[in-house]
Amino acid sequence: MLDFIKKLFQPTLPNAAIAWQQAGNNAGNTYWLYAAPVHLVLQRDSFSLAEPVPQPLKQHEIDALTADLNAHFASDNKQFFWHEDSWFLRLQHNPQIDTTHPQLAINKNITPFMPTGEGAMAWASFQNEVQMLLFAHPINAARELKKMTMINSIWCYGGGQVHAN
Repeated sequence: MLDFIKKLFQPTLPNAAIAWQQAGNNAGNTYWLYAAPVHLVLQRDSFSLAEPVPQPLKQHEIDALTADLNAHFASDNKQFFWHEDSWFLRLQHNPQIDTTHPQLAINKNITPFMPTGEGAMAWASFQNEVQMLLFAHPINAARELKKMTMINSIWCYGGGQVHAN
């Protein structure tokens, strides 16, 4: 049943790339994903995805996190962009993963909703690296002092490419 529900929400269009273009940007021939800043909650033997998705951020937090993620992943040709209320991730190549919309995973064990496909292991390594960078980030230290929800991961979904004319 879960696979059936996931298929209903699985985008058949490159939603993130289309949204990036509709915002007046050039998507080019690169691969785009939504990259929602999220908070994962440790349960007894799993993680769950906390509401809301994406977690709200102030502009100075967006700027600092985007700059540091981009600096860290520049050599991997991964680049983050913020536009209005969405974070986007641009990749040079298709990561060969199938993703799930975060609304399906909220308040549930995230394991069945994690990316699958040929590139899933490489993607999990990338996710772990993102999580380590976010865990130690000064923005999260400041949020923790203010009793605000930390941004401890990103949830990527809606990926694909559009071809420039």
